[in-house]
Amino acid sequence: RHTSTKPEQVQDFTPTPMTLASVMYYTGKDPYTGKKVFVSRTIDEKRMQKNFFFYYKQEYRNDLIKALMKTGRRDLIAKLGLRK
Repeated sequence: RHTSTKPEQVQDFTPTPMTLASVMYYTGKDPYTGKKVFVSRTIDEKRMQKNFFFYYKQEYRNDLIKALMKTGRRDLIAKLGLRK
């Protein structure tokens, strides 16, 4: 929200063999630290993650508010300008 960048489209992640990104995608771990990293695997997880790129669009507003409340991040609702 700190920038004026508003993407018009995003692309689903396609793991490229022998890259750190593909290692993290398949293992769900950071290869350097071994710590768990979140990986969107289901259609719903991917859709919700995509919606955050388009926080400025009215049609995603209610879903984003619900997701932020569910994850305990009510502080981001105002920061993203989701409440009027």
